[in-house]
Amino acid sequence: MRRNRTTGTTAIAIALTALALTGCAQSTTASAPTGTTPAGASSTTSTPSASPTTPGSTPRPTSTITPVPGVDDDAGRIPDSCTALITAGKWDSSFAGSPLNDPTVVGNPVVVPKDDLTPVLQPDGKQLYCVWKDPRADISFLSIRVATVDSTKAYPHLKSALSGYDCSLDGYGYRCQKITQNSQYPVTDGDTYYTRGDVGIHVQQSNTPTSGLLDNVIAHVF
Repeated sequence: MRRNRTTGTTAIAIALTALALTGCAQSTTASAPTGTTPAGASSTTSTPSASPTTPGSTPRPTSTITPVPGVDDDAGRIPDSCTALITAGKWDSSFAGSPLNDPTVVGNPVVVPKDDLTPVLQPDGKQLYCVWKDPRADISFLSIRVATVDSTKAYPHLKSALSGYDCSLDGYGYRCQKITQNSQYPVTDGDTYYTRGDVGIHVQQSNTPTSGLLDNVIAHVF
């Protein structure tokens, strides 16, 4: 295995200021806790930051909606494919240029790692798991998980479980993000969660800077 050559000082600097979010393989089996993926702040529709506005991105307008955690005001729809989860061509120069759901990366059948959405998944609820990663790369990747969650449990669970994350209520959604330095390589890792009604989104990424990804995903779900 060789390390992705996009790693470097420039990638680190960009990633630290505008990590966004996202991955793709359909599965109905609950999975185990993982944990990372950032997102840059964007417009109200959906910003790929767990909560804070990322420097260098367009600030989100202040919402006039009173947050009502746990209330499914506008049910989302989980897409049937990973390509329907993001805008076509928008991320080709970022993560979307890497292989999607390579069997050597996600397994066959697909194995969805556990994360902090796992404890609040609805039994037999639909979910989509997508991973963009070159199997030859040691670390660079981006994954997105969108799953049906229990709307009465998702918000309180994430609020108590995501220690060390920057979190905030955004309209009827709750987003949390944590950006850290990779423990093995000189690159940045991002971990982002978003819950709204009965839909939960988790974006993880490493050495893959994005800006506005979470918002882009949210726009395709709600």
